[in-house]
Amino acid sequence: MHIKFIRCVACDREYPCENLIYRCRCGESLEIVYDYDEIRGKLDWKTLRQRPFRHWRYREFLPVLSDNHIISMNEGGTPLLLSRNLSRRFNVPGLYFKYEGLNPTGSFKDRGTTVEISKAVEHGSSDVVVASTGNMGASIAAYTALAMVKAKIYVPRRLTASAKIRQMKGYGATVSLVNGDYTQAMKQAVSDFERKGLHLLGDYPYRGEGEKTVGYEIVDQCDGRVSHIIAPIGNGTLLAGIWKGIKDLEKGGLITERPRLVGVQASGCQPVARAFLSDRETIMPVVPRTKASAIACGNPLDGRKALKAIRESDGMIQVVSDAELVKARKLLAQEEGIYAELAGAAPLAGLLKLLSTLNAGACVVLVISGTGLKD
Repeated sequence: MHIKFIRCVACDREYPCENLIYRCRCGESLEIVYDYDEIRGKLDWKTLRQRPFRHWRYREFLPVLSDNHIISMNEGGTPLLLSRNLSRRFNVPGLYFKYEGLNPTGSFKDRGTTVEISKAVEHGSSDVVVASTGNMGASIAAYTALAMVKAKIYVPRRLTASAKIRQMKGYGATVSLVNGDYTQAMKQAVSDFERKGLHLLGDYPYRGEGEKTVGYEIVDQCDGRVSHIIAPIGNGTLLAGIWKGIKDLEKGGLITERPRLVGVQASGCQPVARAFLSDRETIMPVVPRTKASAIACGNPLDGRKALKAIRESDGMIQVVSDAELVKARKLLAQEEGIYAELAGAAPLAGLLKLLSTLNAGACVVLVISGTGLKD
């Protein structure tokens, strides 16, 4: 078996890989630990590149035990677009956009969902529950429809875009609107898990394992020559997943150099940034006050993981206002032809605040997390 165990990122407590577990007993996030010696003996870039360029190309680094349980819509394999205009305007010749809006439901969430739903099928689950600000719910709704699994989705009434709610309902999911923010929606989902036994989905270890393929693909497409990866931070799962992917490739003997990570949060919801700037380990919850609903997570489930990833990579966090997000979205659309949702424009807004710190010749990849049709 290529999985060794599940481990807490805070207290290092270990759990058997057969366990279906969401959080450590201490309340912190978990990660999957692989047998890298076994993987190192089987994989090289030549072998990987003989497979289709999709999410499941990197099968050995993913936690689904049987191929027969995989529920996939050919997610992943998204384009890495070389900037034609903004690179000249801001003097960053090696500027690229990893455009996740071309996943099946329009965001990077499909990468985590294919793993989560495959694990649910592997465990024989027929009913799942999840909390979402929109994109994850839409993704869960689509993949559960494909798997013939029932989905119940809790979303914050005032924070979730109507287009995303219509998308969820269109796939046939049961959608419940919650007064409050994402944290309140999550409490409802956890309650259904505890009282009714529904299979709980969300920003837990299996989703992070799926989202790390963004990191695999960036390294694959850049042939290892990437200096910075900039991504938005909501629950922190995407950024933490990218870093886990980088470390997987390193431990698997496929790379020798690591890129630096830059996380971007909205000024109206910056709990991870505050911890980073204050040199704290703990994330203090906040009440979200931003129009970027996809990253309006005031008590991020994987905030500690994201914080750890940034520090390990010698990276940083940028905080941007909603006005800066709107400006960045406009620049992406009108100068690069990329129509991003507000949260998806966060990496460009963050880049504009750190231009003076980039070395000449830097290769910078911005993760555009979702299409603008989501807003």
